[in-house]
Amino acid sequence: MQRTMHHLPTYSQRQRVVPGASAAASSDFPADVPAASSSLGTSTFPQAVLNVINVMCGVGLLSLPFALKSSGWVGILLLWLMGFVANYTGKALVECANEVSRRRQLVGQVVGYEEIAEEAFGKVGRAIVSAIIYVELFGTCCLLFILEGDNMFSLMGAKALAPIATNASHYMLLAAAVMIPTVWLPNLSSLSFLGVFGVAATCAVVASVAFTLCSGSFVAGAVTDPALWATLPLVFGIMTFCYSGHGVFPAIQASMKTPEDFPQVLNVAYLAVTLLCTFVGMAGYHMYGSAAADVVIFNLPTALATVCSCLLLINPIAKFALTMEPVANAATIAAGGGKPVSGLPRLAVRTAVSIAILMAARSMPFLAYVMALVGSFMTISVSVTFPALCHLILCSKTSSSGKKAWNWFVAGLGLTCTLAGTAASMKSLAAKAASSAAGLA
Repeated sequence: MQRTMHHLPTYSQRQRVVPGASAAASSDFPADVPAASSSLGTSTFPQAVLNVINVMCGVGLLSLPFALKSSGWVGILLLWLMGFVANYTGKALVECANEVSRRRQLVGQVVGYEEIAEEAFGKVGRAIVSAIIYVELFGTCCLLFILEGDNMFSLMGAKALAPIATNASHYMLLAAAVMIPTVWLPNLSSLSFLGVFGVAATCAVVASVAFTLCSGSFVAGAVTDPALWATLPLVFGIMTFCYSGHGVFPAIQASMKTPEDFPQVLNVAYLAVTLLCTFVGMAGYHMYGSAAADVVIFNLPTALATVCSCLLLINPIAKFALTMEPVANAATIAAGGGKPVSGLPRLAVRTAVSIAILMAARSMPFLAYVMALVGSFMTISVSVTFPALCHLILCSKTSSSGKKAWNWFVAGLGLTCTLAGTAASMKSLAAKAASSAAGLA
C-alpha cells in the first residue's frame, strides 16, 4: 500500500470544495469526503464559513450526550479545549501549506496534507500520514454501516422484516445491498445532490433536541455526574471527531476570493460548531443523563425520532462511496501494480474493499465506541498532533519562542490523548463485545 501512495492524487485535490455550494458539499461525517472540483477563488466569506461548518458537523455531534455520559459535566471543558486547539491547528496547517507552496513555487495550486507531511518529515512522513488518513476513512465507512443498521432497526424493530432481519446486524446487511453498489458508479458526483439531506438531518436533530428540552417532553431527574475521571479518556476521540476536517482546510482557503481572511473564517466556524455541540451535548445529557444512547435521536420522543431517523437514512447511502473513494483508489492502484485497474477488476476490487468494511463493522457494531477508537487513534493524530509538529518544522524561522512552546504543548496533548483515548476505547470495545456475546449466548 505505501509503495503506491505517492502515485495518488493529493488529499486536498480529492476533496476540492465547491465554491458557493456548501450545502451540497456538506459531509455528515468528518471524514473529509471528496467533493467535486471547481475553479478556485470565487467563494465569499459566508460561503467559506458554511463549508467549514458542514465539513465538521456530523455524527460526532449526535453522540455528544453519550460522551458526557462517559465523562460527566467536566466533558464540556474538554469539548471547549479540543475546539480551541483544533482551531489553532487548522490555522497552523494552512500556514504550513503556504510555506510549502512558497518553497516549491506552487502558485495557484492547492497543497495537500501529504505534501505538507513530506516537506516536514520526508517520504516516510508522507506514507505515515497517508496511511492514517486511509485507515480513518476506512473506520468512518464502518460508522456509516453501523449507523444505518442501528437506524433501520430503530425504525422497523425486530418484527417488521422477520425472519429476514431481526436485529441491527441483519439490517446492516440489507443496507449493504443498497450502499455497496454505489461504489460501482463511474462518476460519484451523481450522489452529491443528496448532500442536502446532511444539512437537513443536522438541523432536524438540533431543532428536535431544542423542542424536547423547551417543551419538557422528557422524564425529569436524569442522573448526571460532575466528573467521571475513570472513563474520561474514552471521550477524547469523540470530542475531537466533532472538529475534524483539517485535510480540506487548505482547499477551502484557496477557494476564497480573499484567502487572507481564512483565519477569521475558522474563528467564526469553530465558534458556531462549539456552541452547537455545547447545546446538543448539555441538553441531551441534562435530559437523559446515564441513559443517553449512542446517538441522541434514539432518546427523543417517538415522532421526532422517526423524522430524524428517516432523514438520516439517506446520508450513509449518499456518503459511503464518496468516503471510500480514496481507499478504493489506493486499492485499485495496488491491484494494478501502480496503475489503476479498470472494468470488471475495478468493480471486484471496490466490492472486496466494501465487503471488508462491512465485515469490520459487523464485528464491532457499537457506534460510539468505534467512533471513540477512530477519533483517538486517527483523528487526533491528523487534527492535533501532526499539524503542530509540521508547524514546528516548517515555520520555525518565523515563529516566536512562545509559539514554538505552544506547538510543543499541542503536540504533547495530542499524543497523550491518542495514547490514553486509544487504550480506553479499545478496552471499552472489548468489554462491550464480550457483554454482547454473553447476552447472545
